[in-house]
Amino acid sequence: MSTSRASDWLVLAFLVICWGSAFAALRVSTEHVGPFWNTAGRLMVAAPVLALVVAGRRERPPPGHDRAWLIYAAIGFVGLAAPFALFAFSAQRLPSAVNAICNGASPIFTAVLAHLFVSGERLSARKGLGVLVGFAGLATLVAPRLQAADAVVEAEALGAALLGALLYAVANVLTKRAPPLSSSVGALMMCLTAGAFGIAAALALEPLPPLPPAPALLSLVALGVFPTGLASVGFVYLVRRRGPVFMSMAVYLAPLWATALGVAILGERPGWPAFAALGLILAGVALTTYAPAAKRD
Repeated sequence: MSTSRASDWLVLAFLVICWGSAFAALRVSTEHVGPFWNTAGRLMVAAPVLALVVAGRRERPPPGHDRAWLIYAAIGFVGLAAPFALFAFSAQRLPSAVNAICNGASPIFTAVLAHLFVSGERLSARKGLGVLVGFAGLATLVAPRLQAADAVVEAEALGAALLGALLYAVANVLTKRAPPLSSSVGALMMCLTAGAFGIAAALALEPLPPLPPAPALLSLVALGVFPTGLASVGFVYLVRRRGPVFMSMAVYLAPLWATALGVAILGERPGWPAFAALGLILAGVALTTYAPAAKRD
């Protein structure tokens, strides 16, 4: 394996840790900060972090009239602002492990969208089987929760999380087709424009919350620095270098990390449907992302 290919796998591992840890942090922060201010807050933290990265690399975003701003603004809305709010909403109602497992379906959606819109990412029979297995995992997760006493609340939360996963998949494909920029500049442009969307939505839809207690505040800052800020650089880097399907492996490994953190830190005890769903989704994504030995790096 070449050094550059090895670095791709290190970036992938970094994304798994950042994104997998985000769901526990989201669970803690949303106890005191609503979904829209949670989204605005983490983006306001992420933007200066990314600005420092860009300045440290002596890079500059394109001028404001450049068409790339419109494209990265669309990616910022679809891939950051909107799904952040949706997952924050579902975090108020679902265990972090279930939220993460819903997010783990994003590679399944990515495979379908990449088949339709990205050259060289066509679904084979094996990948098509993987999509079906992955959706079977979603059905295993969703069906028992919709039979609970508060089925309407569960349905709203699950619907929000799955819509967020779908939007992440849309962002994966859009990023692959976006104008070529450095990963740090692209991430900064995404966060700046997503932050504008997030602040506007928070001002319009939620009252300004009081200063949260230290655990919630630290969780919100951590969400901004790592899974939002630095992980956005890794996201753009991997999608531009290796494509959306390779990058999406981080998304299907993240629920494993998130489930372990939920059990160890938050005391969650997911039932057997959650673990069965996780296994099916992992199997489905493995089928959609597996490369034959001759093509492996």
